[in-house]
Amino acid sequence: MGLRIKLIGFLLLFGLVILSGFLWANQYVLQQTILHYVDQRDQQRLERLKNNFESYLQSEGLHSLNELDEMRWRRLLLLSHRVDLSQNPERLLGMINRESKRRLPDLDEFEQRVGLSDAQGQRLYGPEIDQASLHLPLYAEQQLLGHLSFQPQQSLTEQADIEFARSQFMLLVLGAFLITVLILLVLWPLANHLLLPIRQLNQSLHQLAGGKYQTRIAVNRQDEFGALQRNFNHLAATLEAALASRNQWVADISHELRTPLTILKGSLDALQDGIRPLNAQALDTLQQEVELLQRLIEDLYQLSLSDVGALQYQMAPLDFAALLQSCLNNFQTKAEKKGLRLALCTPLPPGGAWIEGDAKRLSQLLGNLLNNAIAYTDPQPTEPVAEIQVRLEAQGKVWRLSIEDCPPGVSASELAQLGERFFRTDPSRNRRSGGAGLGLAMVRKIVQAHQGQWQIGASILGGLSVQIHLPKQEDL
Repeated sequence: MGLRIKLIGFLLLFGLVILSGFLWANQYVLQQTILHYVDQRDQQRLERLKNNFESYLQSEGLHSLNELDEMRWRRLLLLSHRVDLSQNPERLLGMINRESKRRLPDLDEFEQRVGLSDAQGQRLYGPEIDQASLHLPLYAEQQLLGHLSFQPQQSLTEQADIEFARSQFMLLVLGAFLITVLILLVLWPLANHLLLPIRQLNQSLHQLAGGKYQTRIAVNRQDEFGALQRNFNHLAATLEAALASRNQWVADISHELRTPLTILKGSLDALQDGIRPLNAQALDTLQQEVELLQRLIEDLYQLSLSDVGALQYQMAPLDFAALLQSCLNNFQTKAEKKGLRLALCTPLPPGGAWIEGDAKRLSQLLGNLLNNAIAYTDPQPTEPVAEIQVRLEAQGKVWRLSIEDCPPGVSASELAQLGERFFRTDPSRNRRSGGAGLGLAMVRKIVQAHQGQWQIGASILGGLSVQIHLPKQEDL
């Protein structure tokens, strides 16, 4: 069964339940209203009968209802149907006491429910007296002679009343049928309106599952379905970008691994063929290529662990200032060999720069940044010594580390791509010191793991500026 049929069926069933309850309530109210009307009508007849009865008793001078025979009782009932004779008692006496052999009409439904009892409560004429009966006292010369008893209706009994109630119910049923048809006419296009985006989404999901990541849905609604359409398009774009990134990742890995392997194979072939002598210089060349290959594989392994969340971090309070000083000391010699000066431009905080972090991973972060700064900075002919400036400062709730180097710089279009895997600028920063373009990608992962932020921009010295913001320990 389709969703449209289910939706229409559910809404229709819900409407029918409400409509049935409405019909039942209206029928109940109608019955009670008609019963109330009939009771009011009967009360008027009963009052008229009581007045006629008391006028007759007064005119006849009767002191006991036992003196009233059944014939006169029936005539009183019949005459009091529509006529009030209390203002003309002589006429009343003449109509009741006259002799007639003509058979009296049968009592109607109201008259059959009226009874007469004496002052002691003994029934004289009419139906049996029960607890539901109404009692109207009968007086003559201020003396209680008896009671008129009357049984109210519990349901409609007269054919006219029943026909009226039935006709009203049929009108309600006809109205309910017309409303149901109108609801169906409204629900069908409404169901199409609600289900059309679901169908589109279902078809698009089938295409997406088949590998067609370029699939998009036209966003033409502003409700929740429109949000669903936008989310689907975002998902498709993300999957498409992930597929392109995976393909590029495989291609880049293949390229990066092929280069040192090709050099190794060429060098070994040359040694085997005797083209190159097997000496210390040849072995040193092979050793460098092996180290390059080993470093590349290790970087790939670490970055893959970070991507899947398996890279382990052992967080503990540490002095980031002391860790920075130790790393600067380790890279001083390398900077001096290249003719660069690695300068700490601001004094370290006297109380230390305490953060919550992993000393090993942060050492890796600092090593990558300092190694890149040294590798990608050229000595300046116009300056005695090219500088790499390092600063560690408190900035609000974070510690800000900035590393700025000298030319060559990076173009504005390339700045946004720094930090992506295997990306290297060209030509000034291309493959210097065997870099595979994974160092900054690893830095980005480590900063994120420490709940920090990083920024890359142009340096005032003409090179690259990298800023790292790490939360202070008390603000974690």
